[in-house]
This record gives sequence, structure tokens and C-alpha cells, in this order.
Amino acid sequence: MDAKYKRYDRHSVNAADVHQLLTYSSGYAPADAPTAVIVHPRPGSHARRTLQVRGLSGLLGDINVLGVDTHTAPEQATAWIGSVLRRPSHTA
Repeated sequence: MDAKYKRYDRHSVNAADVHQLLTYSSGYAPADAPTAVIVHPRPGSHARRTLQVRGLSGLLGDINVLGVDTHTAPEQATAWIGSVLRRPSHTA
């Protein structure tokens, strides 16, 4: 998991951040489930999307991109993150 202070609700996840998160997932996640998480600020509401990164040999990893509503209390934000990460991955 990596916190980014970038507005990924307004911009695409850049190549450098994708590379960084794939490096994390290859080092720390199970080989059969390479996943990573980017958490970024998103005023107004929470949001989730999943990036699937593929290479010539198939899936390199899934990156969950979580926009956390900056207007919610920290306890509510962490509860939301926990609930999202326990659910199966899908684009939202």
C-alpha cells in the first residue's frame, strides 16, 4: 500500500507509480495474487477502481486505486478502506 498526495480522481495513475506498485507487489504479495493499493485524497466521496496491468506473459498485477473522502473522519475512512480491501476486486 502506498499513499499518494495526487488527485487520481482527476488524473490517470502515472507510469512511475504503476512501476513502483508493481515492484512492491512482486516483492511482498503472493506470486499467484500480485496486488497493490494506492490511496489518494478525493474530496466529496470515496471511490475505488482497479487497474489490471498485463505484459507479454500475462497479468503482472492488480492495483487498487482508492480515493478516500477527505471530509470523513479518519476512523470512517479506515473502516471504508478495510471493507473495500476485503471485497473481491472489480472496477468501480
